[in-house]
Amino acid sequence: MEGKQSTQGLNLYRYPEDEKWRYNPKRRRNRQIAEMSYRDKHYLDFPLHVIIEPTNRCNMMCQMCLRNVMTRPQGVMEWNVFTRAVDEIAENPVHSISLYMLGESMLHPRIRDMVNYVKRMGIAYCDISTNALMDFTCLLGTGLDEIIISLDGIDNESYNRNRQGDYWKIEANIMKFLREKEEGGYEYPFVRLQIIDMESNRPYLDKFIDKWLGKADLVYIKKLEGMAQGLGDKLVLIQEQPERQPCKQLWYTHNINWNGDHAFCCHDPHGDSVLGNIKDMSISTAWHCKKKMIELTAQGNHHYCDFCKDCVDWGNW
Repeated sequence: MEGKQSTQGLNLYRYPEDEKWRYNPKRRRNRQIAEMSYRDKHYLDFPLHVIIEPTNRCNMMCQMCLRNVMTRPQGVMEWNVFTRAVDEIAENPVHSISLYMLGESMLHPRIRDMVNYVKRMGIAYCDISTNALMDFTCLLGTGLDEIIISLDGIDNESYNRNRQGDYWKIEANIMKFLREKEEGGYEYPFVRLQIIDMESNRPYLDKFIDKWLGKADLVYIKKLEGMAQGLGDKLVLIQEQPERQPCKQLWYTHNINWNGDHAFCCHDPHGDSVLGNIKDMSISTAWHCKKKMIELTAQGNHHYCDFCKDCVDWGNW
């Protein structure tokens, strides 16, 4: 299977030349800066990428998701919390924002406004992830750069081995989005359809690729992560890991939970890694507070909290 291999999986482009647009020179340069920061253990003055959680509520409960063990409160981000974060980000050399974390972003009542605000504030790249159970055509015309659609199945039977939902409704929503994007002449967003490379998906992986590669801009075969802290394949993942190294994400990515909490891990379902709250602590302050923890990782101390000590995903970023 030919494609572009990345740290997290295999990229199969509908049009191979799209990779040059998706990773334009500025984005490539930011990746290089991030890699050099990690390699040289040089802490940046401000994160290069920020993940904002519109909500940690979801309309599904999937077997591979951290929400199965989530204990932190659920809610949706207030508008003033969101704009406070984006306003500070826009004043700094941040190239990209992801509007998703541990929830379904389409459940936020102002998700379209959120994307519009990010793009109007001059952020170069913005993406969203969705399970597509809801109609998401409202995102057309916002300037959203990329939408990630998680689809682990080719029919109701296969889909419900991994997730819970009406597969045919989801497929109809995807096809509607693709159709309206084409008919409306929208260049954006780039449509990435992803499936996790795990045992339950492998019998129909080729059929999945054949079905969607000519429709979506990218079919992404994503590596299985052990982040759910209880997956059956976790022991295998641990055995496959080389000697533990510092987590890459800590060196160039910042995370803001729906309630404004600064977190040093986007996979934290308990709130164990909270540094403070954006209502009374800026991103810059939180980022530099995290520096002490980062210095410990460079010295080989990777147990910043109970959640991190069992992590097997530190190398996937």
